[in-house]
Amino acid sequence: MRAMVVIVGACPWDRSRLRKVIEKANFEVLGEASDVKRTLEFINKFSDVRFVLSELELKCGDGLGLASALVNRYKANIAIASRLLRHSSDVLLKELESIGIRLVSPMPITRREIDNFVQAIKNVSWANTSTRTILPKTSHLKIEILGHRINGEVFVIGGSTGALKALYQVLRSIEITDERALVVCLHTVKSHNTVKKIETAIKRNVIEVFDAEKFELGNIYVLRSGRNYKLVVKDGGLFLKGFRERLGLGYRPSINLVMENFSAMFGEKCTGIVLSGYGNDGVLGSKLIVMRGGKIIVQDPETAEIPLMPRFVKEAIDSLGEECEIIKL
Repeated sequence: MRAMVVIVGACPWDRSRLRKVIEKANFEVLGEASDVKRTLEFINKFSDVRFVLSELELKCGDGLGLASALVNRYKANIAIASRLLRHSSDVLLKELESIGIRLVSPMPITRREIDNFVQAIKNVSWANTSTRTILPKTSHLKIEILGHRINGEVFVIGGSTGALKALYQVLRSIEITDERALVVCLHTVKSHNTVKKIETAIKRNVIEVFDAEKFELGNIYVLRSGRNYKLVVKDGGLFLKGFRERLGLGYRPSINLVMENFSAMFGEKCTGIVLSGYGNDGVLGSKLIVMRGGKIIVQDPETAEIPLMPRFVKEAIDSLGEECEIIKL
């Protein structure tokens, strides 16, 4: 009997890619889902689901919460195959292992990656084995290579439509010292003029990141839209590096990835601030910040030009039994 599989992910192209891969490997796909609700419908309808393949970024929810619920409540076999994992920290890989996920893998793209992924799926779906982790081939944040966490604070500010006006108010309210750094990750920073306005408003050293910049405390880093960004270790130093690959829902830059990387490095010294915007980018990243001991601040949805992003983040933090600070701007 062929193994029954449900594919979960917000991106239809990635779902289609996974479907072709696993159908060629003689798995039967029961269906595809883009969110938590549709996934649970499949689980409740089919008693013979053998495996759920899930992305980390979903519509109206996050794959981490879904995977944890399916493992604990439904005792389901879960595989995380995510583009986010190609560039995330080794800390996230270990956290996924700890919640009982059967396979943790970057989204397979090359022929060799696909072969390794298929073989791993076959092994863990039929045998009662421990978590199998396929390590990313691309450079990603490995804290043990740096040798230590940086002794300082970092603020990651995320937002989208309507966030720029609120950003200036937030920047004036945070005291920047030699032991602090700010990372501005908005979907809407498209011109150097925006960077100059930020520099004028706060009178501090502002570094525009597009390709690669060394990360040091005491600075403000503004990530240009149109690219994604991750932390990498090079020659014993920490760098913010840009790359073009789209992740999950396709937001560039991905707030989730930036928050994930910085919370892995700074732990409880990482604070996430979520401003006005559409969509749920930042939900997964905010949960990871809180899970690692940091805190989250959201713009009051009642005063945000677009309330969806801060509202989704607040609901996600509430679901963890934690509280986030709400600021009126």
